[in-house]
Amino acid sequence: MTSEKVPLVLDKDAWHPSVLPGQIVLVSTVDSDGEPNVAPKSWITMAAFAGPILAFGCNKEHTTYRNVLATGEFVVNIPGEPLADRAWEMARHHGLQRLEKSGLTLKPAAKVAAPMVEECRAHLECVLDSVKEFGDEVLIFGRIVAGSIDASCLEGGPPEQYFALRPIFFLEEGYYGSLDTAKRAGAPWPTEQAHFVVAIGRHDDVVRETVEHHVEYLQTLRRRGSLWMAGPSSTQETAAANLRLGDLSGMYVLRASSLKAAEAVVQQDPLVAAGAPVSVRAWTRTF
Repeated sequence: MTSEKVPLVLDKDAWHPSVLPGQIVLVSTVDSDGEPNVAPKSWITMAAFAGPILAFGCNKEHTTYRNVLATGEFVVNIPGEPLADRAWEMARHHGLQRLEKSGLTLKPAAKVAAPMVEECRAHLECVLDSVKEFGDEVLIFGRIVAGSIDASCLEGGPPEQYFALRPIFFLEEGYYGSLDTAKRAGAPWPTEQAHFVVAIGRHDDVVRETVEHHVEYLQTLRRRGSLWMAGPSSTQETAAANLRLGDLSGMYVLRASSLKAAEAVVQQDPLVAAGAPVSVRAWTRTF
């Protein structure tokens, strides 16, 4: 079955959906006085195996561009999905205020003066190779001279490794996506990824404050990187805020080292602590 093709306007901002998502990275630099700067960027790509060389888009008015020209060095930091909201918020601020508001931690890199962002999953230290100008916009090419990655991202096979890495992608204004597994081409089931499904039943005595604490707890698990997905039952209202408390039920999917570890996480859930019935079962994602 074929689909009708319709024209795309030649304006990236008008693409809904965007057909070229861009990976979100945090580029860290220092100026000639050693003052650090960190900026989110989403137009980045590998450019050559020889080097190796990467490239990212920037603007001549940006501090990142000025710092790279002044020092010839930068670090591309790879945030995981738990940092998505912070990376998005960083674009609203500038300079030292951006660093202070972000709450991120800077640490020395191995081979360049620019710092690494500790909370990110991986880091590529680069020296400036060249710059290609497009009016006020530029494409900065850097040669990677050192790299590092969280040890947890090397555990297990590709499905587990990419879940731990969980890179994020800019889709369009206000929206991002994440990559949470690796799928094998040509396999009868593309992936094998162990998770734990948590099903929470209805509990008539639950109060709204407990529901709010439950949602806060799920947000904490998300920031830790152990929550894959979650949501309420859609048999009544679909929006969590509009659910009648007597009909409250839902499920979430956790990543944990064992069933015992998953159960320990679930027991700290305010809904479960308040007496909501719960079941925790091992589950393997295959598609």
